[in-house]
Amino acid sequence: MEEFTSEFVDKIALTCIGVYANIPKIGKPAAEEWNVLSCIVQLDTVTQNYEVVSLGTGSKCIGATKMSPEGIKLNDSHAEVFARRGFMLYIYKNIEKAMMSMSPRETIFIKENGQFRLRDNIEFVFYSSQMPCGDASIIPKSNDSDYGNILTSRKREAEGNNDEIESKILKNDIDDIHRTGAKCLPHNEQDPKGPGAKYHLLGQVRTKPGLGDRTLSVSCSDKIARWIHVGIQGALLDMLLTEPIYIKHFIFGGGVPYSKESLIRAFLNRNGKQQITVPVTPHIYQTTAIFHHIKSEQRPRPAPGSVLLVKFG
Repeated sequence: MEEFTSEFVDKIALTCIGVYANIPKIGKPAAEEWNVLSCIVQLDTVTQNYEVVSLGTGSKCIGATKMSPEGIKLNDSHAEVFARRGFMLYIYKNIEKAMMSMSPRETIFIKENGQFRLRDNIEFVFYSSQMPCGDASIIPKSNDSDYGNILTSRKREAEGNNDEIESKILKNDIDDIHRTGAKCLPHNEQDPKGPGAKYHLLGQVRTKPGLGDRTLSVSCSDKIARWIHVGIQGALLDMLLTEPIYIKHFIFGGGVPYSKESLIRAFLNRNGKQQITVPVTPHIYQTTAIFHHIKSEQRPRPAPGSVLLVKFG
């Protein structure tokens, strides 16, 4: 699993943004609204060809009292979760094609002993226009007032040590942090909500932020961490596959607060002492490409709608 060059990272991100730009306006933000874009990209490691197979947007999550007993409402409409839902549909479609013994050009799976194995040349890349909600979003504030300038410190951040950053936050050597609206689980230790860097506890499983009553959906940081550890396919698909499907590359958007150390902590190092062993340790990148519908002074309100696009052909 080779690491991407920065140029290739930007190409993939720009492709995701380009696919979004070319779909109809229904579900997209109005002039003063923002949204989050997430995509799953399929990569052929032999030809280096890639394509977006699932795209989702969204930033909403309903509270516990609004959930449907019949299951007819979507609880979690964050972009990362939408993209994963679409990806599962894409996987089901490819399994269906493999069951029909279609040629390698038609499906990404090989049928083996009643199950299905992903072809050796296929990898998947996850792109998101901003950091995931929850633990990964608790990051030291940059001295730069313009988020676009945060990219200039990307190399310095990548060479840093996660333990040092966490230690500085705990010792209050860092003046302030970007906060998350995600809440600690009700029966766990709660955020102290002190001044500056003492506001949050690090490494906590959290429920998604939302207006009104508390949501019951865990944060995107927690969900992505689970995908990294056990695969993105879910329990039902897991019974059909010879092995889990792991995302091998994560790309996060430019022009927004970013910290590779916080992502490593949230995805791989929750115990704060040593990195937990995972089957596939993903590469993590930030692109210089900026999604044009990110939150800004010109776009202060979250968009109410979502978009889901899945490749079936």
